[in-house]
Order: sequence, then structure tokens, then C-alpha cells
Amino acid sequence: MAEPGAIQVQGVSAEEHRLVLGLRAASPEAVRELCDRFGPKLHWFAAARLSGDAQTAEEVMVEALADAARNIRRFDPRRSTLSAWLYGIVRRKLQGELRKRRWRKSVPLSAQVPFDEVTNTASGPDLAEALTSRLEAQRQVAVVAQALSGLEFEVLVLSRIDQLSAREIGQAVGRSERAIHSLLHRARQKARERLMTDEA
Repeated sequence: MAEPGAIQVQGVSAEEHRLVLGLRAASPEAVRELCDRFGPKLHWFAAARLSGDAQTAEEVMVEALADAARNIRRFDPRRSTLSAWLYGIVRRKLQGELRKRRWRKSVPLSAQVPFDEVTNTASGPDLAEALTSRLEAQRQVAVVAQALSGLEFEVLVLSRIDQLSAREIGQAVGRSERAIHSLLHRARQKARERLMTDEA
């Protein structure tokens, strides 16, 4: 039997519905599951938007998850998926952070790949290859970020990295699904052109 006041919506997965009910009941297990399931993705999204500033991204992610757990009764599954709602919270926090620091699209020193993070997983020739690969991926993200508007970059990350649907992205950023398709098309085209120019 459903919890009194619980909203059941066709199309919402049983797993998501169970998690939301657990959060509304202030279950520590549900809060842990929320963090385990969404924390890494939200952290990556925030770090990408903050030019790789992993420490600030972690603060944003933790604040967003805490807000989500506290305000779970505001989540309406008729209006968005849980993922889209969470990304919306992170976006609002990022906008405040970016306004505060007058964000520039560059990779700060704090965004450098931590050496010990790579050395934990590789050694010898593999270590050199792992470092080169991580640094190159980071450089390409910075190059793409410079070529796109903030919204185009967010939409591209949400689509390619976090694998949200156009509908979910629209819910997270407050745009129509059609507008998201248009933004994605433009972002992909600009990113491709910028990377090709960079390689030339």
C-alpha cells in the first residue's frame, strides 16, 4: 500500500518511486542510495561546468544532494524525472557560484589532474599513458568549453556524459524538448569545428 500523500505516476520506475518514498520517510538508507546513485554524475557535471574545479564541484554536489533530501516533498514526478530535478538543483547552485566568481572558461591550477589519483591505478609505461590520456581529455574539455555558450556546454555534457534524454535535459534547464534538440545540434557542430581547428 502506498504511503499517504505519495504520488504514483505511470512511467515512473518502481525503483525511483521506492527511493522517493524512502527519502520522504527520512530513511538513512534512502539518503545513502541517493548519494551513491547520483553523487558521481552530479559531481562530474559540476566539475565540467566549473572548468575542472573538483573541490568546489564536490561542495556544490553535496549541497545539492542535501537540499534534495531535505526538500524531497517538492519533487513532483508528474513534472520531471528525479534525475532532471536533481540536475536542476545543481544548475541553480552552479549559477550562483559562477556569478560569485565571474567564471572564466579556462582550466585553473586546481583543475590539474592529481598525480596521486592516477598513480593509484597505473605504473610504469601504463602510468605515462594514463597521465597523457587524462591530460588530453581535460584539455579537450577546456577547448570545447571555450567554443560554446554556458548553456550549450551544459546541454552537451548532460546529453553525452550523463546520457539524459532531450526531454530530461529540457526539464533540468527549463527549455522545450525541441529547443534542446536545436541546442544540441548547434553545440555538437561548434564542438566538432573547434576540435578540428585545434588539431590543425
